[in-house]
Amino acid sequence: MKRSILPFGAIVSLALLSGCGDKPAESSAPPAASPQPSDASEATQAASKAVNEAVAEVKKEAQAAYAQLSQQLLASSKGATDELLKNVSTDLQGRVQKLGEALKGNEALTQQLGSAVNALLGNKDSEAVTSLGGLTAAKLTPEQTTLAKDVYNATAALVTQRNFSSLEGLNSDVSQLANAVWKGNYTQALPPLQKIYNQATLTPAQKDLLGKMYDSYMPAGWKDSATKLQQGLDSLKKIGQ
Repeated sequence: MKRSILPFGAIVSLALLSGCGDKPAESSAPPAASPQPSDASEATQAASKAVNEAVAEVKKEAQAAYAQLSQQLLASSKGATDELLKNVSTDLQGRVQKLGEALKGNEALTQQLGSAVNALLGNKDSEAVTSLGGLTAAKLTPEQTTLAKDVYNATAALVTQRNFSSLEGLNSDVSQLANAVWKGNYTQALPPLQKIYNQATLTPAQKDLLGKMYDSYMPAGWKDSATKLQQGLDSLKKIGQ
C-alpha cells in the first residue's frame, strides 16, 4: 500500500509551534499555599505533547517511505541475471536511504529524491538522471552534497549497465564504464564512454541519455573527441588497405 508523506513544511511549522506556550500564563493573583496547575497550563502542555508526537510520527513515516522506495528499487533487480546490476542496486538502496534521512528537513529536495527513485522504478532513466542531476547542483550541506553525489554515481552506474550492456561487442566496455562511475572515478570512465558513445548502432535516445548522465562530469568536448578518435581510426584503416 502506498504511503503518503506529509509536506516537510508542515513538520517545520509543527516544530515551531511546539516551542510556543511552554511557560504557564503569569497571574497577578498572589500564589496559593498549595498551587495547582491551571486549566490553561494543562491545555498548553497537552497541546505541546500532541505537537511533538505529531512531528515524531511524520518523521517516522518519511523514513518508512524512503525505506519502502529503496526496498522496491532493490527488488526490481532481483530477477535479473546481471550480477553487476544486482550489486549496484543493493548499494544504491543504502545510499538512497542515507540521503533521504539527510534531506528529511527539506520538503522540496525530499520530493525531488522521491521522484527520481520512482522514475528509476518505472524505468524512466532519463527522467531519473535529470532529477538527480538537479539535486546534486542544489544548495546542500557538505554532508548532503557527498551523499547526493554517491546516489548519482550509483544511479549512473545502474542506468549505464541496464541500458547499454546488451550492445554487441561492448559488454566489457560498458562494465568498465559502470564500475568506474560507480566509484566516482570519471577519469577512468572517459575512455570506455567515448568508445560507447561513438558506436554507429547507438540510437539518438541512447546518445541523449549518455549526454545527460555524463555532460556535467566529463571535460568539455568529450563527444567531439570521441568522433575525432573514430575518424582517425578510420583514416588509418584506409591507409592500410
